[in-house]
Amino acid sequence: MRMPLDELVKTDGNREAFDRVIDITEKHDKPEKLFLVGPKESGKTTLLRARQLDKDLLSTKRVLYRPCAELPEAMRAEVYDGFFEDLGTYEVLFLDDFEGFFEDAELGPMMCKLLLGERAQHGLDTVISSSKPLSEYDLSEFGGMLDDFEEISIEALDADGLVTYVQGLVEDYTEEGKSPVLAPEAIEYIARDLGQTPTMIRKATHFLMTQYEGEPGAELSREFVEQALA
Repeated sequence: MRMPLDELVKTDGNREAFDRVIDITEKHDKPEKLFLVGPKESGKTTLLRARQLDKDLLSTKRVLYRPCAELPEAMRAEVYDGFFEDLGTYEVLFLDDFEGFFEDAELGPMMCKLLLGERAQHGLDTVISSSKPLSEYDLSEFGGMLDDFEEISIEALDADGLVTYVQGLVEDYTEEGKSPVLAPEAIEYIARDLGQTPTMIRKATHFLMTQYEGEPGAELSREFVEQALA
């Protein structure tokens, strides 16, 4: 079974972002402050979650993942004190979807400012993901806490990357003695011609590999796949 980070597909459009996030538990001269910018379905959330789940046995750094919108919600719900203590003390914090702070205009920006200030005092690493660059936000209420964040772009998978992605999904969903085999042209169709996002491609591949009721090991042609997904 593949580990979470093994599922990631590196391309020229996401390589720098992947490498910086994956290597964040290694020693570096100063705290990492990264603002990860990319369109929806570019793999930002997948990358951050996978990096949290994949433990670095050579590092003592703890890694925490939280959606930005969850923080104001937690404050209003008066969740346990340890929730906020973790945010300010974990050596690496991934804050996903910066837009979430703006969903609560009263608490969101204030909480972000206080949290980033606390982490800066302790020299901790922070990565924030967003679908827009910092220049497109009104940051007047953030107290300059994002001024020294480094923007790194992450692009959606290109056609070749999607082919590799589908091949990995087929491997994950194959059950010996039950699953079919996807012909190379069928994989090419799903990746290049289906015209869907990675999320929908994952669902389509899962459907083909797990709901098939024919002979185990049978090769599914492009024509069969087109009809099955129509």
